[in-house]
Formats: sequence, C-alpha cells, structure tokens
Amino acid sequence: MSSESGYITVVQLSDPHLFGDDGQESMYGLNTLHCLRSVVAEVAQQPFDLGLLTGDVSQDLSRDAYHSLREVLRPLQAPIYVIPGNHDNLPLMIEEFQEGNISCTKEVVVGQWQILLLNTQVEGEVGGSLSKDELNWLEQRLVRGMAPYAMVCIHHHPVTMGSKWLDQIGLENSNELFEVLASHPKVKALLWGHVHQEFDESRAGVRLLSCPSTCIQFKPHSDKFELDLLPPGYRVLRLYDDGTLETEVKRLDKIPGVIDPNQKGY
Repeated sequence: MSSESGYITVVQLSDPHLFGDDGQESMYGLNTLHCLRSVVAEVAQQPFDLGLLTGDVSQDLSRDAYHSLREVLRPLQAPIYVIPGNHDNLPLMIEEFQEGNISCTKEVVVGQWQILLLNTQVEGEVGGSLSKDELNWLEQRLVRGMAPYAMVCIHHHPVTMGSKWLDQIGLENSNELFEVLASHPKVKALLWGHVHQEFDESRAGVRLLSCPSTCIQFKPHSDKFELDLLPPGYRVLRLYDDGTLETEVKRLDKIPGVIDPNQKGY
C-alpha cells in the first residue's frame, strides 16, 4: 500500500456492540447490527485505504457477533484492523479474523506512517490497562519502525472526558503510555473508542482523538450515565506524507431507529 496521492485515508469505526442473535436484540432500543450496516453503507461510498475498529465489536462475547461483523464489513474490500474492547473475546476474535479483509494484526506500515494497535482489555473489568508486555512491545516497535511517523490505537480513553461515570472506567495507567509516547516524537496521533462520543485535543504534539459509536452515543460532560441523541458516526483521517493529519467526524443523517431513554446503566 502506498501514498501516491501524498496522504493515506483511514476510517475509524468503533463500538458496534453486536449481539450473537443475528440482529434480533437491541441496545437501548436500537438494533446495533442495523446501525452498523447503515454506517458501513455510508463509508462504502467514499474511497479509503484502511479501516480501524477500536473495540467493543460484541456486546455478548459471542462467536456469532464476529460472524456478523465479517459479513457487514466484507463489501468494504479495504483491510480493517480490529482491537478488543472490554466487551470482546480476544481469542475468538483472533480465531474468526484469520481470513478476509478483517485482521487483528497489531502493526501496519502504510506510506510514511506506522500504525500500532494495542490491547487495553482487562479480563472481567470495564476499565482498561496496558500490561508491561504491551508497553514494552510499543516501545520496541517505535524504536525499530522505519516509518517517520506513527499513530497509536487503543480502546479505553487515556485522558479525562469530563464525565464522572465514564472517567472511572478509562485507561488506568495512561501516564505510562504517555511516558512512552513522550520519548518518541514520531507519534503524531492517539486514537481510541469506548466513550461513544467525539473528542479532539492535542497534548505535547500528539493529536488525541476519539470517535462516535456506530450505535448509541453517550452524552458528553454528564456525571451520571446518559444517552446522547446524536446519530451514529465514524471518523475519517488523512495522514499526510509530511506527518500532518486532517480529520473529521461524520454521522448518519438520522438515528436508524428509536432510542429508549428509559433504560439505565451501561
């Protein structure tokens, strides 16, 4: 894969929360499989080089949820790289995504960019953490990678989002992650999922980015769990050969279904 146009186009999807019942079960009133299909149909209308899915593919840790993802993403043709979220079964993911355009590959080099995908999952926990092995792997790959620029992808948010309930289930050892990134100025961006909302700030030269879920959205700056009524969405990034990037969040025109705001908890 090359960047003949001077940039690479990347699509970030996140948190589809699929069930293993072929789309019969809903999440807060929304059919998550139908929502994902609607988002993918829009993504398919634009050219892009690769996709990233930053966790929580499944809601029930079922094999059928991963089957559904494979079928929905098959028409995209472009390679899609997936990391686990707190709701995922990583061994099943690795087993299911051995063939086709979806992969659990942890490192991708495309054009002038090295993309590194980390596992922040802690078994049995909603919040996340990076193991010593994962941090060491990140350090080694950043040192050995020949691409001049890098982007790191995780599931759990490494900075506070201004939501009391959500910030209790973020990345526990984010300081250790930022220590590694600080020693490698080639890292230009850090992407994550989990928060079901968009975020775009910078820290020490690193662009910090999250994206909407392909299903329900969480209301920003809310002390208690609360749903937002924005439509599902995704993020598009252009990674330029000179290390700069442009990005925007795109959303469906409307919510594909009716949200039940009376359901509580996450």
